[in-house]
Amino acid sequence: MRRSKVFVLVAVLVLSGLATATIAFADDFWLVPNAFRVEVGDDVVLRGQTSSQFPTSRTAVAVDRVAEAKLISDRGDVALKGLSVQGRSLVIRDRPAGAGQYAVAVSLHPRSVRESADGFRRYLDAEGAAAARARVEREGLLTGKDSVTRRYAKYAKTLVQVGTGGARAFAQPAGHVIEFVPLRDPTALRAGDTLELRLLFRGEPLAGIPVHADVVALDVDRDALSGSAHAGPGGGAAASAFTPDEGGIVRVPLKRGGMWSIRTIHVTQARVGSGADWDTHWATLVFALDEPPTRQRK
Repeated sequence: MRRSKVFVLVAVLVLSGLATATIAFADDFWLVPNAFRVEVGDDVVLRGQTSSQFPTSRTAVAVDRVAEAKLISDRGDVALKGLSVQGRSLVIRDRPAGAGQYAVAVSLHPRSVRESADGFRRYLDAEGAAAARARVEREGLLTGKDSVTRRYAKYAKTLVQVGTGGARAFAQPAGHVIEFVPLRDPTALRAGDTLELRLLFRGEPLAGIPVHADVVALDVDRDALSGSAHAGPGGGAAASAFTPDEGGIVRVPLKRGGMWSIRTIHVTQARVGSGADWDTHWATLVFALDEPPTRQRK
């Protein structure tokens, strides 16, 4: 009898863990430069931030979890080697060779989590994956299943300017499984303009899934604890959602200057025999939008 009670207790704890596992893994991954503009010869320093609130970090991504980190320019791609962990941030440091706009792109190795079927439903609801949730119910994909394995991978990009002028890198794809490719240079826009981006999944336009946009002040505290960065003057605006059209194009009104984050999550059924039931793909793009100059008083 005692062994039976122990077994029941263990089962309850395991199922409870499955039901709540999604909370620990529902974090975006952003690349947040310490400065979006540096002089030629200076280091570009960026932070890999992991949390559910832009641009804070709840925990640092380990260096060995980085699948690829590269600097993209008109001269090609260069692998980034200067990776370390400082506090709650992954830190990337590099000194680009010359003036111009560079894209920094990082992908993380996939990880898997086992969760209950109801936990997976709650995860889809929490992440706004309405299309995947509807398919699950319409096709009965969770019928008779106590648990599922969800595999997740994350992809992040940002834009930095070195010196003045030079070639632009904003439109160059990183080759990520999922990514945003701006159709106009975000750094050349002003508050009140509309940014057009194409969302690609495996190199093809992806339509119909929610894309979220958020903005915070450029001088926001990168070291703020997750949950506090938006507090006080200059904090972030509430995230807005947009939907890509059939060409994968999403249009985001840039209502004010600051540090912008564009993000999405795409959930697909995993290939049979791949070791997972579902794949979750995360993508973010971070860039700076300067406030328009104010007219001087006479």
